[in-house]
Amino acid sequence: MRPFAPHMKNTVKMRNDPLTENPKVGLIALGCEKNRIDAEIMLAALQREGCEICADEDECDVIIVHTCAFIDKAKEESIENILAAAQKKTTGKCKKLIVTGCLAERYRTEIINSIPEVDAVLGTKSFDKITEAVKKSSEKKYEHYRSLDKIPPTGQRVLSSSNYSVYLKIAEGCSNHCSYCVIPMLRGEFMPRKYADVVAEAEALAANGAVEINLIAQDTTAHPDLCRIVKRIAKIETVKWIRILYFRPEEITDEIITLFETEEKLVKYMDIPLQHASEHILKLMNRPMSDGELKALVSKLKSRVDGVSLRTTFITGFPHETEEDFEILCNFVKESRFNNLGVFTYSREDGTKAGRMHGQIDEETKRRRAEIIMDIQNTLLESINKEFIGKTFDVLCDGYDEEKELFSGRAYFQAPDVDGKIYFASDDPAEEGSFYKVRLDLYDSYDFYGKAIM
Repeated sequence: MRPFAPHMKNTVKMRNDPLTENPKVGLIALGCEKNRIDAEIMLAALQREGCEICADEDECDVIIVHTCAFIDKAKEESIENILAAAQKKTTGKCKKLIVTGCLAERYRTEIINSIPEVDAVLGTKSFDKITEAVKKSSEKKYEHYRSLDKIPPTGQRVLSSSNYSVYLKIAEGCSNHCSYCVIPMLRGEFMPRKYADVVAEAEALAANGAVEINLIAQDTTAHPDLCRIVKRIAKIETVKWIRILYFRPEEITDEIITLFETEEKLVKYMDIPLQHASEHILKLMNRPMSDGELKALVSKLKSRVDGVSLRTTFITGFPHETEEDFEILCNFVKESRFNNLGVFTYSREDGTKAGRMHGQIDEETKRRRAEIIMDIQNTLLESINKEFIGKTFDVLCDGYDEEKELFSGRAYFQAPDVDGKIYFASDDPAEEGSFYKVRLDLYDSYDFYGKAIM
Protein backbone atom coordinates (compact mmCIF):
# COMPACT_ATOMS: atom_id res chain seq x y z
CA MET A 1 0.00 0.00 0.00
CA ARG A 2 1.12 3.56 -0.76
CA PRO A 3 -0.52 5.37 2.15
CA PHE A 4 -0.31 8.84 0.66
CA ALA A 5 -1.15 8.44 -3.00
CA PRO A 6 -1.57 11.74 -4.90
CA HIS A 7 -5.35 11.32 -5.33
CA MET A 8 -5.72 11.37 -1.55
CA LYS A 9 -4.22 14.84 -1.29
CA ASN A 10 -6.69 17.33 0.14
CA THR A 11 -6.96 20.83 -1.28
CA VAL A 12 -9.29 22.70 1.07
CA LYS A 13 -8.47 26.31 1.86
CA MET A 14 -6.44 26.53 5.05
CA ARG A 15 -7.15 28.85 7.96
CA ASN A 16 -4.54 30.61 10.02
CA ASP A 17 -6.79 32.28 12.59
CA PRO A 18 -5.10 32.64 15.99
CA LEU A 19 -6.11 30.26 18.74
CA THR A 20 -7.89 31.43 21.85
CA GLU A 21 -5.99 31.37 25.14
CA ASN A 22 -7.86 28.23 26.25
CA PRO A 23 -8.63 26.42 22.99
CA LYS A 24 -11.18 23.66 22.62
CA VAL A 25 -9.32 20.49 21.69
CA GLY A 26 -10.78 17.29 20.26
CA LEU A 27 -8.85 14.03 20.06
CA ILE A 28 -9.61 11.05 17.81
CA ALA A 29 -7.83 7.96 19.16
CA LEU A 30 -7.44 5.03 16.75
CA GLY A 31 -5.92 1.57 17.06
CA CYS A 32 -5.12 -0.51 20.11
CA GLU A 33 -5.63 0.11 23.80
CA LYS A 34 -1.93 0.86 24.19
CA ASN A 35 -2.43 3.73 21.76
CA ARG A 36 -5.50 4.85 23.72
CA ILE A 37 -3.41 5.15 26.89
CA ASP A 38 -1.00 7.50 25.11
CA ALA A 39 -4.01 9.55 24.01
CA GLU A 40 -5.29 9.71 27.59
CA ILE A 41 -1.91 11.01 28.77
CA MET A 42 -2.13 13.74 26.12
CA LEU A 43 -5.62 14.71 27.26
CA ALA A 44 -4.43 15.10 30.85
CA ALA A 45 -1.51 17.27 29.75
CA LEU A 46 -3.82 19.49 27.68
CA GLN A 47 -6.23 19.94 30.57
CA ARG A 48 -3.37 20.95 32.88
CA GLU A 49 -2.47 23.68 30.42
CA GLY A 50 -6.00 25.07 30.42
CA CYS A 51 -7.30 23.50 27.21
CA GLU A 52 -10.95 22.48 27.09
CA ILE A 53 -11.57 18.92 25.89
CA CYS A 54 -14.23 19.04 23.20
CA ALA A 55 -16.29 16.09 21.92
CA ASP A 56 -17.92 17.91 18.98
CA GLU A 57 -15.44 18.14 16.11
CA ASP A 58 -17.40 21.02 14.55
CA GLU A 59 -16.77 23.09 17.69
CA CYS A 60 -13.07 22.23 18.16
CA ASP A 61 -10.35 24.83 17.70
CA VAL A 62 -7.79 22.02 17.47
CA ILE A 63 -8.27 18.44 16.30
CA ILE A 64 -5.71 15.76 17.13
CA VAL A 65 -5.79 12.49 15.18
CA HIS A 66 -3.89 9.85 17.16
CA THR A 67 -3.15 7.25 14.52
CA CYS A 68 -2.45 3.54 14.08
CA ALA A 69 -0.28 2.01 11.34
CA PHE A 70 -0.08 -1.67 12.25
CA ILE A 71 -1.67 -3.06 9.07
CA ASP A 72 -3.11 -1.63 5.84
CA LYS A 73 -6.66 -1.31 7.19
CA ALA A 74 -5.40 0.64 10.19
CA LYS A 75 -3.40 2.98 7.96
CA GLU A 76 -6.38 3.56 5.72
CA GLU A 77 -8.60 4.36 8.71
CA SER A 78 -5.99 6.80 10.02
CA ILE A 79 -5.73 8.59 6.68
CA GLU A 80 -9.50 8.81 6.33
CA ASN A 81 -9.75 10.40 9.76
CA ILE A 82 -6.97 12.88 9.01
CA LEU A 83 -8.67 13.96 5.78
CA ALA A 84 -12.06 14.22 7.49
CA ALA A 85 -10.50 16.39 10.20
CA ALA A 86 -8.85 18.53 7.52
CA GLN A 87 -12.30 19.32 6.12
CA LYS A 88 -13.22 20.83 9.49
CA LYS A 89 -10.87 23.69 8.68
CA THR A 90 -13.55 24.96 6.29
CA THR A 91 -16.77 23.44 7.64
CA GLY A 92 -16.05 23.84 11.34
CA LYS A 93 -14.11 26.06 13.70
CA CYS A 94 -10.89 24.08 13.44
CA LYS A 95 -7.77 26.23 13.14
CA LYS A 96 -5.15 23.59 13.77
CA LEU A 97 -4.79 19.89 12.87
CA ILE A 98 -2.23 17.71 14.65
CA VAL A 99 -1.30 14.12 13.76
CA THR A 100 0.28 11.87 16.39
CA GLY A 101 0.90 8.16 16.92
CA CYS A 102 2.17 5.31 14.79
CA LEU A 103 1.28 6.65 11.34
CA ALA A 104 2.97 9.92 12.30
CA GLU A 105 6.09 8.02 13.34
CA ARG A 106 6.28 5.93 10.20
CA TYR A 107 5.20 8.43 7.53
CA ARG A 108 6.29 11.74 9.02
CA THR A 109 7.54 13.35 5.79
CA GLU A 110 4.67 12.04 3.68
CA ILE A 111 2.08 13.49 6.05
CA ILE A 112 3.61 16.96 6.01
CA ASN A 113 4.13 16.97 2.23
CA SER A 114 0.86 15.33 1.19
CA ILE A 115 -1.66 16.90 3.53
CA PRO A 116 -1.00 20.65 3.81
CA GLU A 117 -3.82 21.10 6.31
CA VAL A 118 -1.73 19.27 8.92
CA ASP A 119 -0.03 21.79 11.21
CA ALA A 120 1.98 19.49 13.46
CA VAL A 121 3.25 15.91 13.56
CA LEU A 122 4.49 14.09 16.68
CA GLY A 123 6.16 10.68 16.75
CA THR A 124 5.33 7.84 19.12
CA LYS A 125 7.87 8.97 21.73
CA SER A 126 6.99 12.68 21.49
CA PHE A 127 3.37 12.94 22.55
CA ASP A 128 4.42 14.82 25.70
CA LYS A 129 5.03 17.75 23.33
CA ILE A 130 1.32 17.98 22.58
CA THR A 131 0.66 21.24 24.47
CA GLU A 132 3.60 22.87 22.71
CA ALA A 133 2.23 21.67 19.36
CA VAL A 134 -1.22 23.04 20.20
CA LYS A 135 -0.03 26.47 21.31
CA LYS A 136 2.76 26.95 18.77
CA SER A 137 2.01 29.41 15.99
CA SER A 138 0.69 27.84 12.78
CA GLU A 139 2.97 30.02 10.69
CA LYS A 140 5.42 27.11 10.53
CA LYS A 141 4.85 23.35 10.68
CA TYR A 142 5.72 21.85 14.05
CA GLU A 143 7.39 18.44 14.18
CA HIS A 144 8.94 16.44 17.00
CA TYR A 145 10.38 12.93 16.93
CA ARG A 146 12.52 11.21 19.52
CA SER A 147 14.75 8.23 18.91
CA LEU A 148 12.86 4.98 19.39
CA ASP A 149 15.40 3.89 21.99
CA LYS A 150 14.07 6.56 24.35
CA ILE A 151 11.67 5.72 27.17
CA PRO A 152 8.14 6.82 26.19
CA PRO A 153 6.39 9.56 28.15
CA THR A 154 4.17 8.60 31.07
CA GLY A 155 1.92 10.59 33.35
CA GLN A 156 -1.61 11.15 34.55
CA ARG A 157 -4.42 10.06 32.27
CA VAL A 158 -7.90 11.30 31.48
CA LEU A 159 -9.77 8.02 31.08
CA SER A 160 -11.71 7.88 27.84
CA SER A 161 -13.73 4.84 28.90
CA SER A 162 -15.04 3.47 32.18
CA ASN A 163 -13.16 3.99 35.43
CA TYR A 164 -14.00 0.51 36.75
CA SER A 165 -12.37 -1.57 33.98
CA VAL A 166 -9.07 -0.03 32.91
CA TYR A 167 -5.93 -0.81 30.94
CA LEU A 168 -2.47 -0.43 32.44
CA LYS A 169 0.52 -0.42 30.11
CA ILE A 170 3.55 -2.11 31.68
CA ALA A 171 6.04 -1.96 28.80
CA GLU A 172 6.69 -0.40 25.41
CA GLY A 173 8.03 -1.82 22.16
CA CYS A 174 9.01 -5.35 21.16
CA SER A 175 12.30 -7.12 20.49
CA ASN A 176 10.98 -10.31 18.93
CA HIS A 177 11.13 -9.05 15.34
CA CYS A 178 8.50 -11.31 13.82
CA SER A 179 9.08 -11.12 10.09
CA TYR A 180 5.65 -9.60 9.34
CA CYS A 181 5.55 -7.01 12.13
CA VAL A 182 6.30 -3.27 12.08
CA ILE A 183 6.09 -2.71 15.85
CA PRO A 184 9.88 -2.27 16.34
CA MET A 185 9.81 0.39 13.58
CA LEU A 186 6.93 2.20 15.27
CA ARG A 187 7.62 1.71 18.97
CA GLY A 188 11.23 0.55 19.23
CA GLU A 189 12.75 -2.33 21.14
CA PHE A 190 11.18 -3.75 24.30
CA MET A 191 11.40 -1.44 27.32
CA PRO A 192 9.70 -2.49 30.57
CA ARG A 193 8.31 0.12 32.92
CA LYS A 194 9.73 0.17 36.44
CA TYR A 195 7.92 -1.99 38.96
CA ALA A 196 7.32 0.96 41.31
CA ASP A 197 5.84 3.10 38.52
CA VAL A 198 3.43 0.33 37.46
CA VAL A 199 2.30 -0.27 41.03
CA ALA A 200 1.82 3.45 41.66
CA GLU A 201 -0.39 3.76 38.58
CA ALA A 202 -2.37 0.67 39.58
CA GLU A 203 -3.01 2.19 43.00
CA ALA A 204 -4.12 5.47 41.45
CA LEU A 205 -6.48 3.66 39.07
CA ALA A 206 -7.92 1.64 41.96
CA ALA A 207 -8.43 4.81 44.00
CA ASN A 208 -10.35 6.17 41.01
CA GLY A 209 -12.72 3.19 41.06
CA ALA A 210 -10.98 0.45 39.04
CA VAL A 211 -12.13 -3.05 40.01
CA GLU A 212 -10.64 -4.72 36.90
CA ILE A 213 -7.09 -3.93 35.81
CA ASN A 214 -5.95 -5.23 32.42
CA LEU A 215 -2.17 -5.38 32.06
CA ILE A 216 -1.06 -4.75 28.49
CA ALA A 217 2.04 -4.23 26.35
CA GLN A 218 3.28 -5.24 22.94
CA ASP A 219 5.08 -8.10 24.69
CA THR A 220 3.56 -8.28 28.18
CA THR A 221 5.10 -11.58 29.26
CA ALA A 222 8.62 -10.27 28.58
CA HIS A 223 8.37 -7.97 31.62
CA PRO A 224 10.83 -9.39 34.17
CA ASP A 225 8.58 -8.38 37.09
CA LEU A 226 5.26 -9.55 35.66
CA CYS A 227 4.46 -12.05 38.41
CA ARG A 228 5.61 -9.64 41.09
CA ILE A 229 3.38 -6.92 39.62
CA VAL A 230 0.34 -9.21 39.63
CA LYS A 231 0.93 -10.27 43.23
CA ARG A 232 1.31 -6.66 44.36
CA ILE A 233 -1.82 -5.43 42.55
CA ALA A 234 -3.74 -8.35 44.03
CA LYS A 235 -3.09 -6.85 47.46
CA ILE A 236 -5.16 -3.78 46.55
CA GLU A 237 -8.40 -4.62 48.32
CA THR A 238 -10.79 -2.91 45.89
CA VAL A 239 -9.30 -4.61 42.81
CA LYS A 240 -11.27 -7.82 42.13
CA TRP A 241 -9.95 -8.91 38.71
CA ILE A 242 -6.49 -8.74 37.16
CA ARG A 243 -6.21 -9.71 33.52
CA ILE A 244 -2.98 -10.17 31.55
CA LEU A 245 -3.06 -9.27 27.86
CA TYR A 246 -1.17 -10.80 25.94
CA PHE A 247 0.98 -13.94 26.16
CA ARG A 248 3.79 -14.88 23.82
CA PRO A 249 3.70 -18.69 23.88
CA GLU A 250 7.40 -19.38 24.49
CA GLU A 251 7.38 -16.91 27.41
CA ILE A 252 4.69 -18.77 29.39
CA THR A 253 6.88 -20.10 32.18
CA ASP A 254 6.05 -22.48 35.00
CA GLU A 255 6.15 -19.46 37.31
CA ILE A 256 3.37 -17.81 35.29
CA ILE A 257 1.30 -20.99 35.23
CA THR A 258 1.71 -21.38 38.99
CA LEU A 259 0.55 -17.80 39.42
CA PHE A 260 -2.68 -18.68 37.61
CA GLU A 261 -3.11 -21.68 39.86
CA THR A 262 -2.62 -19.75 43.09
CA GLU A 263 -3.68 -16.10 42.66
CA GLU A 264 -7.46 -15.85 42.93
CA LYS A 265 -7.71 -12.31 41.55
CA LEU A 266 -5.82 -13.24 38.37
CA VAL A 267 -8.65 -14.28 36.05
CA LYS A 268 -8.11 -17.58 34.28
CA TYR A 269 -8.06 -16.06 30.81
CA MET A 270 -5.10 -16.18 28.46
CA ASP A 271 -4.93 -14.40 25.12
CA ILE A 272 -2.07 -16.08 23.26
CA PRO A 273 -1.65 -14.82 19.66
CA LEU A 274 -0.18 -17.96 18.06
CA GLN A 275 -0.37 -16.65 14.44
CA HIS A 276 -0.02 -20.12 12.89
CA ALA A 277 0.47 -23.81 13.67
CA SER A 278 2.61 -25.04 10.77
CA GLU A 279 6.28 -25.22 11.76
CA HIS A 280 7.21 -24.24 8.20
CA ILE A 281 5.25 -20.98 8.41
CA LEU A 282 6.19 -20.30 12.04
CA LYS A 283 9.87 -20.40 11.06
CA LEU A 284 9.23 -17.96 8.20
CA MET A 285 7.44 -15.73 10.71
CA ASN A 286 10.49 -15.88 13.00
CA ARG A 287 8.43 -17.50 15.74
CA PRO A 288 10.41 -20.21 17.53
CA MET A 289 7.86 -22.84 18.58
CA SER A 290 6.81 -25.85 16.51
CA ASP A 291 3.26 -27.11 16.06
CA GLY A 292 4.04 -29.97 18.44
CA GLU A 293 5.27 -27.56 21.10
CA LEU A 294 2.16 -25.40 20.68
CA LYS A 295 -0.09 -28.44 21.08
CA ALA A 296 1.80 -29.41 24.21
CA LEU A 297 1.45 -25.90 25.60
CA VAL A 298 -2.32 -25.79 25.05
CA SER A 299 -2.67 -29.21 26.68
CA LYS A 300 -0.50 -28.18 29.63
CA LEU A 301 -2.49 -25.01 30.27
CA LYS A 302 -5.81 -26.82 30.17
CA SER A 303 -4.61 -29.53 32.52
CA ARG A 304 -2.96 -27.27 35.08
CA VAL A 305 -5.20 -24.17 35.11
CA ASP A 306 -8.69 -25.33 36.01
CA GLY A 307 -11.32 -23.59 33.87
CA VAL A 308 -8.79 -21.64 31.82
CA SER A 309 -10.28 -19.73 28.89
CA LEU A 310 -7.96 -19.53 25.89
CA ARG A 311 -8.11 -16.94 23.15
CA THR A 312 -5.83 -16.74 20.12
CA THR A 313 -5.40 -15.13 16.70
CA PHE A 314 -4.08 -16.56 13.45
CA ILE A 315 -2.82 -15.13 10.17
CA THR A 316 -3.88 -16.70 6.89
CA GLY A 317 -2.15 -16.22 3.57
CA PHE A 318 1.36 -15.64 4.89
CA PRO A 319 3.96 -15.90 2.10
CA HIS A 320 4.64 -19.51 1.07
CA GLU A 321 1.62 -20.84 3.00
CA THR A 322 0.74 -24.04 1.13
CA GLU A 323 -2.49 -26.00 1.29
CA GLU A 324 -0.64 -28.47 3.52
CA ASP A 325 0.37 -25.65 5.89
CA PHE A 326 -3.21 -24.46 5.96
CA GLU A 327 -4.52 -27.96 6.67
CA ILE A 328 -2.14 -28.19 9.65
CA LEU A 329 -3.63 -24.93 10.93
CA CYS A 330 -7.20 -26.17 10.44
CA ASN A 331 -6.50 -29.38 12.33
CA PHE A 332 -4.82 -27.47 15.13
CA VAL A 333 -7.90 -25.26 15.55
CA LYS A 334 -10.15 -28.33 15.67
CA GLU A 335 -8.00 -30.08 18.25
CA SER A 336 -7.28 -27.09 20.50
CA ARG A 337 -10.88 -25.87 20.95
CA PHE A 338 -10.18 -22.24 21.79
CA ASN A 339 -12.90 -20.35 23.64
CA ASN A 340 -12.31 -17.26 21.50
CA LEU A 341 -10.51 -16.98 18.20
CA GLY A 342 -9.80 -14.28 15.64
CA VAL A 343 -8.26 -14.41 12.15
CA PHE A 344 -6.37 -11.77 10.18
CA THR A 345 -5.44 -12.02 6.53
CA TYR A 346 -1.75 -11.35 6.03
CA SER A 347 -0.95 -7.68 5.45
CA ARG A 348 2.21 -7.04 3.45
CA GLU A 349 4.07 -4.24 5.22
CA ASP A 350 6.90 -2.12 3.81
CA GLY A 351 10.19 -2.60 5.57
CA THR A 352 9.46 -6.08 6.93
CA LYS A 353 11.28 -9.27 6.02
CA ALA A 354 8.00 -10.94 5.07
CA GLY A 355 7.13 -8.02 2.83
CA ARG A 356 10.24 -8.74 0.77
CA MET A 357 9.56 -12.47 0.47
CA HIS A 358 8.67 -14.20 -2.75
CA GLY A 359 5.65 -16.48 -2.65
CA GLN A 360 3.10 -13.81 -1.75
CA ILE A 361 -0.48 -15.16 -1.61
CA ASP A 362 -3.36 -13.56 -3.50
CA GLU A 363 -6.05 -11.72 -1.54
CA GLU A 364 -8.85 -14.09 -2.50
CA THR A 365 -6.96 -17.09 -1.12
CA LYS A 366 -6.15 -15.20 2.08
CA ARG A 367 -9.82 -14.36 2.64
CA ARG A 368 -11.05 -17.83 1.71
CA ARG A 369 -8.70 -19.46 4.21
CA ALA A 370 -9.69 -16.97 6.93
CA GLU A 371 -13.36 -17.76 6.36
CA ILE A 372 -12.67 -21.50 6.60
CA ILE A 373 -10.94 -21.06 9.96
CA MET A 374 -13.84 -19.01 11.30
CA ASP A 375 -16.33 -21.58 10.01
CA ILE A 376 -14.44 -24.29 11.91
CA GLN A 377 -14.43 -22.17 15.07
CA ASN A 378 -18.13 -21.35 14.79
CA THR A 379 -18.91 -25.06 14.48
CA LEU A 380 -16.85 -25.79 17.59
CA LEU A 381 -18.53 -23.02 19.56
CA GLU A 382 -21.74 -24.95 20.02
CA SER A 383 -20.11 -27.70 22.06
CA ILE A 384 -17.66 -25.30 23.75
CA ASN A 385 -20.42 -22.95 24.92
CA LYS A 386 -22.65 -25.76 26.14
CA GLU A 387 -20.15 -26.32 28.94
CA PHE A 388 -21.10 -22.91 30.41
CA ILE A 389 -24.88 -23.39 30.34
CA GLY A 390 -26.52 -23.88 33.71
CA LYS A 391 -23.46 -22.59 35.57
CA THR A 392 -23.22 -19.39 37.61
CA PHE A 393 -20.46 -16.82 37.12
CA ASP A 394 -19.42 -13.50 38.56
CA VAL A 395 -20.32 -10.88 35.95
CA LEU A 396 -18.99 -7.32 35.88
CA CYS A 397 -21.94 -5.18 34.79
CA ASP A 398 -21.25 -2.54 32.14
CA GLY A 399 -24.74 -1.07 31.91
CA TYR A 400 -28.16 -1.59 30.40
CA ASP A 401 -28.72 -2.54 26.77
CA GLU A 402 -31.76 -0.63 25.56
CA GLU A 403 -32.18 -2.73 22.42
CA LYS A 404 -32.13 -6.08 24.22
CA GLU A 405 -33.83 -4.66 27.34
CA LEU A 406 -31.31 -6.52 29.46
CA PHE A 407 -28.30 -5.65 31.56
CA SER A 408 -24.94 -6.52 30.04
CA GLY A 409 -21.54 -7.44 31.35
CA ARG A 410 -18.64 -9.84 31.16
CA ALA A 411 -17.48 -12.95 32.97
CA TYR A 412 -13.84 -13.89 33.51
CA PHE A 413 -13.70 -15.63 30.13
CA GLN A 414 -14.53 -12.44 28.23
CA ALA A 415 -11.97 -9.66 27.85
CA PRO A 416 -13.19 -6.11 27.27
CA ASP A 417 -13.64 -4.87 23.70
CA VAL A 418 -12.74 -8.12 21.89
CA ASP A 419 -14.96 -10.92 23.21
CA GLY A 420 -18.68 -11.48 23.59
CA LYS A 421 -20.94 -10.31 26.40
CA ILE A 422 -23.37 -11.69 28.92
CA TYR A 423 -26.88 -10.24 28.82
CA PHE A 424 -28.91 -10.82 31.94
CA ALA A 425 -32.20 -10.03 33.60
CA SER A 426 -32.27 -8.83 37.18
CA ASP A 427 -35.13 -8.33 39.61
CA ASP A 428 -33.34 -5.25 40.95
CA PRO A 429 -31.50 -2.63 38.87
CA ALA A 430 -27.89 -3.69 38.24
CA GLU A 431 -25.27 -1.00 38.74
CA GLU A 432 -22.53 -0.35 36.21
CA GLY A 433 -19.15 -1.36 37.62
CA SER A 434 -20.58 -3.85 40.14
CA PHE A 435 -20.39 -7.64 40.17
CA TYR A 436 -23.41 -9.97 40.05
CA LYS A 437 -23.89 -13.72 40.21
CA VAL A 438 -25.46 -14.68 36.90
CA ARG A 439 -26.72 -18.12 35.86
CA LEU A 440 -26.23 -18.71 32.13
CA ASP A 441 -29.24 -20.18 30.32
CA LEU A 442 -28.66 -19.60 26.58
CA TYR A 443 -25.91 -18.69 24.14
CA ASP A 444 -25.74 -17.09 20.72
CA SER A 445 -22.31 -17.37 19.13
CA TYR A 446 -19.98 -15.63 21.62
CA ASP A 447 -22.78 -14.02 23.67
CA PHE A 448 -24.63 -15.57 26.60
CA TYR A 449 -28.00 -14.87 28.23
CA GLY A 450 -28.99 -15.48 31.83
CA LYS A 451 -30.43 -14.14 35.05
CA ALA A 452 -28.90 -12.54 38.13
CA ILE A 453 -29.54 -14.83 41.09
CA MET A 454 -28.16 -12.65 43.89
